Amino acid sequence: MPEIIKKKWKEVRLADLHIRYIPVVTPIELWNYDMSLVNSPHVELMRLFDKHGLNWDMIKKTRYYKERRHRYLIGTKRWNRNYIYYHIDKRYNLFKSMKKKHRDTKKSPISVLKHPFWTTRFGLEEKWLGGMEIHNGAGRCSALVALGKETVNVRMCKDMYPGTGKKGKFKEKLKNIEGVWQ
Repeated sequence: MPEIIKKKWKEVRLADLHIRYIPVVTPIELWNYDMSLVNSPHVELMRLFDKHGLNWDMIKKTRYYKERRHRYLIGTKRWNRNYIYYHIDKRYNLFKSMKKKHRDTKKSPISVLKHPFWTTRFGLEEKWLGGMEIHNGAGRCSALVALGKETVNVRMCKDMYPGTGKKGKFKEKLKNIEGVWQ
């Protein structure tokens, strides 16, 4: 059963979108207590791709790379160095594709929640956590920001289990991360 209910299509400003925060997994200090897409490590990485290509010396200094290393260090063993390189290489190819042909997001919809998932599902309230949150498509949205786009068509969605604390897909993904569920 899906975790969200897909709703209607809507054109939204990229500046109004946010990346999902996950307690412990997201090093909020690295994000400067700002989960907005436009100020995200994701957009920082895409802008680096635009100016310097796949320059690993520069990439290793980005917040994006550091956040992925953090995931490994807290117990998500999938995020080892080889997987990080593989993942960033995929992001680079996505960026090049978006730059060349600006993918039609209706064929592969970007899903957005009106309110942050960790707020609706688990009741997490933080003053820096708010606004529409990208559920699926953060890489594409980041590329669009780096390419100077201002809006994107998204599929607005709704959490199917608000207030339940149901862990869904995160139960397995975050099982080795201490402190996520406190």
